[in-house]
Amino acid sequence: MIKLLVSDLDGTLLDHTKKVSLRDREALTEAARQGLAICLASGRMHSEITQVMNEIGFAAYSVSQNGAFIHLKDGRLLQSKSFVPELAVKIFDIAKPYDLVKLICNEDGNHITHLTEASDRIQTRMFEPFIVYPMAEEALTRDLPAAKFSFFGEMEILQQVRTELNTLLGDQLTMYVSDHDCLDIMPLHVSKGDSLPLLLESIGLQADEIACIGDSFNDVSMFGITPHSFAMASAHPDVKKAANYQVHSVAEALARIKAYNNGQPYEQQEIPS
Repeated sequence: MIKLLVSDLDGTLLDHTKKVSLRDREALTEAARQGLAICLASGRMHSEITQVMNEIGFAAYSVSQNGAFIHLKDGRLLQSKSFVPELAVKIFDIAKPYDLVKLICNEDGNHITHLTEASDRIQTRMFEPFIVYPMAEEALTRDLPAAKFSFFGEMEILQQVRTELNTLLGDQLTMYVSDHDCLDIMPLHVSKGDSLPLLLESIGLQADEIACIGDSFNDVSMFGITPHSFAMASAHPDVKKAANYQVHSVAEALARIKAYNNGQPYEQQEIPS
């Protein structure tokens, strides 16, 4: 029986306006009322995920910054992971020559050394304003722990940065193209898939008691820990290949989960999208 749904946000639960559709919100409310626990797993900050919880109307578990942080439903912090300062400095140094919007991300916010027209465009996609910190690079070794770097720009440039990082530091990093213009860099073994087992142990669930849904490469790691994995039909073909099932919405996934819990195998379900 599935007892927990882990849902990605952007491109999955959230639309392009950063909102949850009425259909998905009603489906989540009904599923929670019937006892299904919900976890929101995202590259976003926990404070942003909390705003989504406010929109859906109930508390959920949270996996934020692509797995760097885990919060329980009551807000207690279960896990916090950051780069060793020396490694964070090396990453920033490698990226410095490239024409990218560079964010240093931690539990407190998304930090940037200065604002530009490009960063203003990225800012519109966030729930909270960037924290402008001109001395951020120097602070990486002191009072600015980095849990994740998010670099935004043209994909060709991002791939160049990724190749250089992989060549020089690849055995110390986890990297994902998490959007059409975004490369996320985390410490090694920090991902949604790496963090979920700790959450499951904490709340006493087994891997076959959870379902996961997402649409991006940073969701693939969590697809691998459960047979109940759903990719959005709009996802990249390689992401869809990594999941066992495809759906058009969170509401559809919840309908399929309900049918499965009532004894109907996925292959026999005829649920409209």
